[in-house]
Amino acid sequence: MASFLTLISTMVISSASSLSSPTTPTPTPEQVSPIPPTLAAPKVDIDQIPPSTDLVDCNNCAQDCYEHPSYPSYLDLDNTSDLLGSMSPYGRHVMISTGLTDWPERIEDDITTLAGQLHKVINQDTNYTTHKPNGRIFITNTSMHTLYSTVDNGVDVLVLPENILISNVKPEDAGLFYTTFLAQPLPRQPTQLAIISHTIRKLAPSSWQVHANPSASMILICSHRRRDKRCGVTAPILAREFDHVLRENDIDEQGDRGTAVMMVSHVGGHKFAGNLICYTHQGTRGTWYGRVKPCHCKQIVEETILQGKIVKELYRGAMMHSYGPPPSTAACAARRIQW
Repeated sequence: MASFLTLISTMVISSASSLSSPTTPTPTPEQVSPIPPTLAAPKVDIDQIPPSTDLVDCNNCAQDCYEHPSYPSYLDLDNTSDLLGSMSPYGRHVMISTGLTDWPERIEDDITTLAGQLHKVINQDTNYTTHKPNGRIFITNTSMHTLYSTVDNGVDVLVLPENILISNVKPEDAGLFYTTFLAQPLPRQPTQLAIISHTIRKLAPSSWQVHANPSASMILICSHRRRDKRCGVTAPILAREFDHVLRENDIDEQGDRGTAVMMVSHVGGHKFAGNLICYTHQGTRGTWYGRVKPCHCKQIVEETILQGKIVKELYRGAMMHSYGPPPSTAACAARRIQW
């Protein structure tokens, strides 16, 4: 097991060139320049702030749209609170295939499912609940259908930032799945699927198989109506528009430019519906958007999915280390905090 833990601790999908090189040495405290008060970032961790070169302004935020469907007027949506900092940062995202677009109000309470069992196992780990050494573990059900699982009650599970899919995972496997994939340090090196698969065969159930994420990018839309109807109402409207825009750009679900649109369970912040997460850069960058309307879908596909840009006015936050290691000098910080 020790060799496998060492292997997992060094895994990560190769990031795009905009991400800092993983081989860059970590500076000592004496080498780190303090960030001047005049360059203070917004009231979130600097890790949540994109480089200023990645920011773009929203094309449609300041004007009414008459070409796209609008949301029902009865939805009580928050259009005034700050979006930045309105989500809880996390180190890993676990996405479970269910083939559904809505779920019980609290997926963590349904102990007959993998989501419920994983939450139970995680909450029994006092090191995690006390320290969260690798950040929060974020678990969602998704509308993804099983692509590879063949055993009874087995499902496909995507794990980010490793950007891998593990098939044939059953609820009773939750403990081993947690120690094998989720309790490990966040990865730092490119994933070698052949090595992982070989090691898994020695340590895990024989039915488990590890695959690369079949999609280059993902758009996850919160559709959890039983938790809050605002996301339940807005999600299908957004999904239809994203599907239209992706077809216009000749983008399929799989392949080098493949982009999958999935519905997911509660992400937090229903009052900011439509809520979505865009995963790009081989699963290492998770960009959260709120107040998304159908008129924003075209820009999100063309700017965020295809170019890796962040639409500033819609931005809520990101998965930890989405923009590389946190800046260690004032000069580097200045490129992050021009908000």
